Amino acid sequence: MSANIYATSRGIKRKPMACAIHLIFVGSVFLLNSPAPALAQASDSVAQQAAHNFRVTAGELAPALRQVASQAGVILSFTPEQTNGKTTAGVNGRLNVHEALNGILRGTGLKAERDANGSYVLRTASSDAPSVLPEVTVTAQQEATEGSGSYVSRIPLSTATPLGLSLKETPQSVSVMTKQRMEDQGLTTIQQVMAQTPGVTYFSLGSERSGFSSRGYPITNYQLDGVNTHSENLGLNALPSQSLADMALYDRIEVLRGASGLMTGAGDASGAINMVRKKPTAEFQASAEVEVGSWNNRRGMLDLSAPLNEAKTVRGRLVSVYQDGDSYIDNYSRDKQVFYGVVEADISSRTKLTTGIEYQRNKSYGSLSYLGFPLFYSNGEMTNLPRSFSPAATSNQFSSDSTNVFVTLEHELINDWKLKISANHLSSSQDERSVYLGVADGFADKVTGDGLLLNANRRAYDLKSNSVDINVRGPFTLFERKHELVLGMDYNDFESKTDGSFDWGIQGTPANLYTWNRSASPVFGDSYVTYDSTRRQSSLYAAGRFTISDKLKLIAGGKVMRYKENYITDAPTIPYYSASPASEKHVFTPYGGLVYDIDGTHTVYASYSTIFQPQASQDRNGTLLAPREGRNLEVGLKSGWLDGRLNTAVSLYEISQDNLAEADPGYMVPGTTNAAYRAIKGAKTRGVDLEVSGAITPSWNVSASWTYSEAENAEGKAIQTTFPHQLVKLWTTYRLPADLNRLTIGGGVNWQSKVYSNISAWQIGRDLYWEQKAYAVANLMARYDFSDKLTATLNVNNLFDKKYTASVSDWWYSGMYGTPRSATLNLRYKF
Repeated sequence: MSANIYATSRGIKRKPMACAIHLIFVGSVFLLNSPAPALAQASDSVAQQAAHNFRVTAGELAPALRQVASQAGVILSFTPEQTNGKTTAGVNGRLNVHEALNGILRGTGLKAERDANGSYVLRTASSDAPSVLPEVTVTAQQEATEGSGSYVSRIPLSTATPLGLSLKETPQSVSVMTKQRMEDQGLTTIQQVMAQTPGVTYFSLGSERSGFSSRGYPITNYQLDGVNTHSENLGLNALPSQSLADMALYDRIEVLRGASGLMTGAGDASGAINMVRKKPTAEFQASAEVEVGSWNNRRGMLDLSAPLNEAKTVRGRLVSVYQDGDSYIDNYSRDKQVFYGVVEADISSRTKLTTGIEYQRNKSYGSLSYLGFPLFYSNGEMTNLPRSFSPAATSNQFSSDSTNVFVTLEHELINDWKLKISANHLSSSQDERSVYLGVADGFADKVTGDGLLLNANRRAYDLKSNSVDINVRGPFTLFERKHELVLGMDYNDFESKTDGSFDWGIQGTPANLYTWNRSASPVFGDSYVTYDSTRRQSSLYAAGRFTISDKLKLIAGGKVMRYKENYITDAPTIPYYSASPASEKHVFTPYGGLVYDIDGTHTVYASYSTIFQPQASQDRNGTLLAPREGRNLEVGLKSGWLDGRLNTAVSLYEISQDNLAEADPGYMVPGTTNAAYRAIKGAKTRGVDLEVSGAITPSWNVSASWTYSEAENAEGKAIQTTFPHQLVKLWTTYRLPADLNRLTIGGGVNWQSKVYSNISAWQIGRDLYWEQKAYAVANLMARYDFSDKLTATLNVNNLFDKKYTASVSDWWYSGMYGTPRSATLNLRYKF
């Protein structure tokens, strides 16, 4: 049983009918029932030819079609079977109804045809006849990946340049993790997303500190909606844009591999992560999720979006998450609460204001501080402990609260120029109380387990970060060709303070690896040491895309930056005080790229980007290392197949750097327990990136990548050996045909080559060697659509329960195992 849907001036009504055809009657009732056929036909013709300002966002196909028909005042009929499981990229612009309908249908295998009576019907696009779609002049503008059902994003990027270029137009390697990809693999945290991102590895120290690496180097540059933020790599990670971020708040994650100096100023060789938040929608939509998984993990999410006034000029969105659960690690558990609210208002036809707030609270029990399992015994052999092993006391606690307030003002100027002002304010606090086996202080005897000491410390951490970005962007004409230009300025102010104290009754107590019962009731004293970190960066930037010919574009720009930072260590009871100020004025980071459009499907590019990265690492004297400087050269080929539904990319790159930080074995920063570092010169990294993402058929999504890199110092010796030379990441999903089309199955595998390092163990006066051989981890999924509203998704990760070391700290002689086999079941309901 279906329903005949019709519209009147008093709203939408439903009337039962026996057929399974959706009929959308829109317009005045007198027109549909007019006794004058000529008048009705004339009115239909007017409706067909009239242009309307359509703004239909990406999402499910059926509601989008209804919205176009309603707005245009036409009759449209289709069957549920034609639209089930199909999505659209949306349309945006002033179009007639024919253009709008076929723009909505682009890529679906359907077309809209107008009958003699003026109504419209959906039919399958014929493969042996000219398609209606090439006649459509609409330019579909995707505003979000949410609801698109795609692994491809057509949205302009702000990760590599401020020009808003498409993926093919950007002369660097960029990957986009869309909302559909995250939902298919059950990726709910930024750690899980980055572990699946091409060319990126995820690493952690203990249970609360984590980070990501690309091309052999840590990623420390983050953006929120394109606005730069600063992150302390492997610090306490108060920034929600790092390891604490929950993906319920975000539409997509854009990851640049390579130097990001044009956008970030202080650019790294690794890349940058841009986290794009969800935005309000003009139409009501809501969804709720319930998830259960291994180790008693439970999660609930509610997402509401709707217009807040009748004219839909004010729109709002709320997202709330609660999650708790245990772990494969003994006596470790965690819970979190997340809240996100955003309001978007059209102040005028030319001005839009967006403002919102994020709040996240995390608590964990039995937390592992910054150490995992010990890598070695005292005889130099590598350990092989259970994956459930924990060096932490069961009484350990870690809590964090972070609040991020943001506002963006966008205003359309004359001649298609636009002004954009964005600001973020982040405040965060963390408190950590822990007792643990000091696996960095000594090595346990393999037979007896003796030789370790306990550490007992408390850390209180507070952070504030303010970011502002102001830019104007628009076209201009020079030498009878149209070009684009961006002029802007940005500012970032970062402050953090850490107070550390100890329980001297526990600190240094002998402990046994095998028999310690993990019970402790620490009483921490007054502050023993304080770390103050401040960093301020301001810059002016400009970038342009210049049309050399119809096919060749030059992208050029640069950033002039000044920064000032200081890292202070104050331990009055020793007494010890160290200040490491550093500042630079008028640092210039140029950027250049050439993009050549071969035939509309393929583009080739070459780019030059610079590296200038102030470093927080200190040497054995407590002095900050000089900024890391270098360049990134890259050439590549990008292709958009099947009308852009499938993308491929291949690139070759070389990174040259000086002042690269490496551990200074046997030395610590004076007055601290922090490892000391030294700078090396002449480091080079060369590599290849290959990536395929998108849809091979409307039912078959795929993501595949292979990355290769090798790094050497000036003497030709291999460095960065804890980053794998090769990474392979495969993932695919397929919706079954015919009567089984409610079922989607998927799976994939992540493989990486061997990683290793030589470690200088000053405690026993010898070098130790560790390695993790090449390994693969397989994952599976299945999703069943009970209806258009209710779906169930089952994910099984590490299908074959592979045991492997996922992260290692050379200095602390400790490692973290990868997660064992696990399963999650997610139920999602759309209102």
